[in-house]
Amino acid sequence: MIKNMYDKSLTYFRSILLLLSAVLLLHCSKKNNTEPEGGRIENNEYSVSRSTIVSIAPYVGGAAGSTYSWTVSTAPSDNYSLSNTEAKDALFAAAEVGTYELAVLINDKGNVHTQKVKVYVTKEAKEYKTFIDKVFEFKPAPGQFINDLPAANDGETTDRILSRANSYLTKKNGDLISLGAFGGYIVFGFDHTILNVKGKRDFRVLGNAFWAEANPNPDVTMRGGSSEAGVIMVSYDANKNGLPDDEWYEIEGAGHKMEKTIRNYEITYHRPDPNKKPVPGGGTGSVLFTDMEYIYWKDNQGKDGYLVQNNAFNHSLDYWPKWLKDQAKITFKGTRLPDNAVDESGTGSYFVQYAFLYGYADNAPNNDDDSAIDIDWAIDKNGNKVKLPGINFVKIYNGLNQQAGWLGETSTEVMGATDLHLLGENILTRKETK
Repeated sequence: MIKNMYDKSLTYFRSILLLLSAVLLLHCSKKNNTEPEGGRIENNEYSVSRSTIVSIAPYVGGAAGSTYSWTVSTAPSDNYSLSNTEAKDALFAAAEVGTYELAVLINDKGNVHTQKVKVYVTKEAKEYKTFIDKVFEFKPAPGQFINDLPAANDGETTDRILSRANSYLTKKNGDLISLGAFGGYIVFGFDHTILNVKGKRDFRVLGNAFWAEANPNPDVTMRGGSSEAGVIMVSYDANKNGLPDDEWYEIEGAGHKMEKTIRNYEITYHRPDPNKKPVPGGGTGSVLFTDMEYIYWKDNQGKDGYLVQNNAFNHSLDYWPKWLKDQAKITFKGTRLPDNAVDESGTGSYFVQYAFLYGYADNAPNNDDDSAIDIDWAIDKNGNKVKLPGINFVKIYNGLNQQAGWLGETSTEVMGATDLHLLGENILTRKETK
């Protein structure tokens, strides 16, 4: 009988052990399968792929009304972004792999203590592109190159042109796209977040700007040549849906701070009548002004005028976007920068477009530091500085409404954009903008 009781007890004990083992196995399996990317591993540790924003928090927060102050204690690289530093949940990301140690100082009604947080930054599964991943929208204003860059034929559709714009820009060495006259724009995105690294410039928009080699004015001190400034807007994918539908912010370049800059500028272009008799206006050298009253425009400042048609550069003589031929008029809005084109020859033969100091696309050559952009230059619609952890989307629009003689209308060109941190380019920001 004693043996029988012993056998029953042993069987019961084995059953308990098996049950506990099954529960433990199930718990481990669930933890491994449901751990979110960029989520908490345990206590104060996180794991995340590089250039991915992760929300970090202290393991135990303070009571309501507590204050927080986040700092980075140790880091294998200074190419990281830390924002929301005075909130319980901060945002962190790094462009280089390694272990980053952060500290949060918590003041809980006079009870001050510090908690440590580690973030393990790993290499992404599929290597990020340093260049544009996708063009979401392309809508140029009328201009002499908009049916050539990219090439457009009669009967084109918006979808076909958008596909062509993608083929031009979503590669390492892109091809030029013209945005036409004031307001013409393009919207594109990256396959990762470009980080807002403190004290550094973060990305560059590529254009075809260059410096003049034979300026007739020997006394000029400003840099200039072909500088057709495009205003830059940026957006952070806060809702994580991969679409450029979050709030947009404008990069405040040097031109934004000039007296003649016009905010909330609006212009409407009217499609030319194909049966209208051209009004020729002479020309400069071999360039003829074939129609001085080609495309009529009117703005919200009480002014109007015409885009002049010329025969320069062997471009298409049709300045109206062929895929928008059914639209009688097109309206654009934005910040209008001061005119920057000067006839330095005095005869109309040599125009110099003087560059703004910093902050624009197609304003300085692609190898110049001042073609690189610091995300910290972003402002909201009211002109207030904003602190973004990074950006996913960029919009470029032409910020100039001017004619430069035989050169025609000033038109921003874009041929790509790059993440400076992933490229390993270390360009410090301008001191006067901080």
